[in-house]
Amino acid sequence: MSPLATLTAFGLVLAIALGGGAAAGSLAGPIDVGDGDAGHEATEVASPALPAGGLLVAQDGLRLVPDATVAHRGPFTFRIVGDDDRTVTDYVEQHERYMHLIVASRDLRTFHHLHPTKGSDGRWRVELPELAPGAYRAFADFQAAGSEPVTLGVDLVVPGRTTAPEAPVQTRRHVADGYDVRLDGDLVAGTDAELAITVRRNGAVVATEPYLGAGGHLVALRDGDLAFLHVHPLEEGSDGPVRFAVEVPSEGTYALFFDFLHDGEVRTARFVVDADRTEQAPATSDDDRH
Repeated sequence: MSPLATLTAFGLVLAIALGGGAAAGSLAGPIDVGDGDAGHEATEVASPALPAGGLLVAQDGLRLVPDATVAHRGPFTFRIVGDDDRTVTDYVEQHERYMHLIVASRDLRTFHHLHPTKGSDGRWRVELPELAPGAYRAFADFQAAGSEPVTLGVDLVVPGRTTAPEAPVQTRRHVADGYDVRLDGDLVAGTDAELAITVRRNGAVVATEPYLGAGGHLVALRDGDLAFLHVHPLEEGSDGPVRFAVEVPSEGTYALFFDFLHDGEVRTARFVVDADRTEQAPATSDDDRH
């Protein structure tokens, strides 16, 4: 590729990344999670007065500061800074880690759940895998000491030649590496919904092993603005489906990424489902009852 063509392709990818981030704030709504068990209480990842989780680079006096937004395979470093511009160094453990970093492509086809390590200066470091050219969003999910849990997001770009993105295709089944993973249940905007994810191998249901303190880990991203939702199972230690209680804020298409551990290896299943608006029954007056 000539230098001019490379520069043009890079500019196109960068424009896609920045354009998606600029639009996110106006499109987002709050995301809530249904009640979980005592060990994994479901938490609201965004205040009702604020856009949904992961759409802001700064929130609640905290800011995500990457050392670079051009993503290459290898080290990726970033800091969390406070209102005083000082690097935050003290964190509260959440789901067996002090920092969760999610990297997802804007077309919702690529997903990586990573766990950075913190240096003595408070800077977080993680190895990024090889990523195809395109626009990505990185989500830092954490709790700083003395603060509430928060998810901050920043756009990343991988330069190179790209193709026009295609709309996600709905699917409730993921088959890979000998595993058949299926999603049951429906998403209904504004209403608690229970989802069940069943993992099978050779036709038999398998029990997932504990991962991040639970039977599995679920992240949902809304198509269009990548609003972030992250929950844990309602139940632990089940030999059957892993269940989640989820409330999504709006109609639309959601990609759900289910991380599970089996035979000592973490695997990820991807689903794409639409959330519909629940039908409201007409009000009944006292006269109608007679």
